[in-house]
Amino acid sequence: MSAPSGVERVILVVLDGLRPDLITPTWLPCLSALAATGSHTFAGTTVQPSVTAAALASLFTGVEPAVHGIVGETTLRPRLGHRLTLLPRALARGSVPMVGHMRALPWGTRTLGTLLAAQLGMRTIFGGDDAEGILERALPTVRAAKRGVTYLHWPDADLAGHAWGWMSPHYRAAARNLDAAMARLLEASGVLDDPAAVLIALADHGGGGQRLDDHDSPHPQDVTIPIMIAGGQVRAGQLAVGSSPLDVCATVPWLFGLTPPSGWTGRPLREAFTSAPRVAMPFEAAAA
Repeated sequence: MSAPSGVERVILVVLDGLRPDLITPTWLPCLSALAATGSHTFAGTTVQPSVTAAALASLFTGVEPAVHGIVGETTLRPRLGHRLTLLPRALARGSVPMVGHMRALPWGTRTLGTLLAAQLGMRTIFGGDDAEGILERALPTVRAAKRGVTYLHWPDADLAGHAWGWMSPHYRAAARNLDAAMARLLEASGVLDDPAAVLIALADHGGGGQRLDDHDSPHPQDVTIPIMIAGGQVRAGQLAVGSSPLDVCATVPWLFGLTPPSGWTGRPLREAFTSAPRVAMPFEAAAA
């Protein structure tokens, strides 16, 4: 299937450390309704090792950690000898801009973080300590964007998981914050009813598998992730089991009619899209 026609906006949200088994109507009603009305899997698989740096590197390079070389939270240099095509640069070939919004960096790391973001080829705005604060700074970009990709990284669940344990009361409260931020993002962006817009939300890893306060293991609870896709040309249904951040990376340029670079190992998630724009169900009714 060819890419859906007329897509101009993509919003890419990383729900850091959110386990899919918490996405239920009782606990996270917005994310649950988003999954039900769009295409989703609660049986996606992240990369190994199942840590944020490795997963995000794969999301932005389209290759496994064994290729890009970022295999831990403190190993941030890519492997020498491999030519990597970064997602923002792949998009730039089609004149598609990408802007990122991430948590405010500590004073001692702001210069390094800004330099790393610049190497991605993406303008990155650092600000806010949680999903709500990050979204607040991103809303002007979200509302004004006519063409391009807006990337949001929300750390709430991961921070609470490390501090208090995955599925603890503090973790559940942090996940509810993600849910509330998503509801606000959907209202501000109008993505659900817009055939020119697509929202992709995924976790980079789970957590609480081998250790209640960590996620770096091959345990199913650590590597299983949710992936959800919504928008005016998205059909309701299931994504393939085992879909991964590599597939999300390949999907983003494909949505703009660009061919993913030959070195990328993921596949566009074509099954999420209809051949023609659909009439979206009102989100409030779906969530009821």
